[in-house]
Amino acid sequence: MSIFDKAKSVLRGHSDKAEDAANKGVDKAAEVAKEKTGGKYDEHIDTAGTKAKEMTDRIDGQSG
Repeated sequence: MSIFDKAKSVLRGHSDKAEDAANKGVDKAAEVAKEKTGGKYDEHIDTAGTKAKEMTDRIDGQSG
């Protein structure tokens, strides 16, 4: 079971809040990763962040 599946099952009734919280977590993780790598991998971090946000958008079982 992926982390997103676990989050979905725990937060099923609060999908909008869960998506917002997950997106904030993705943003914070990307920020920290960029700081730790000194900007060397910013493009890759941005790509991973975008993919992660696409997954958080599906927490409620729907895209969009």
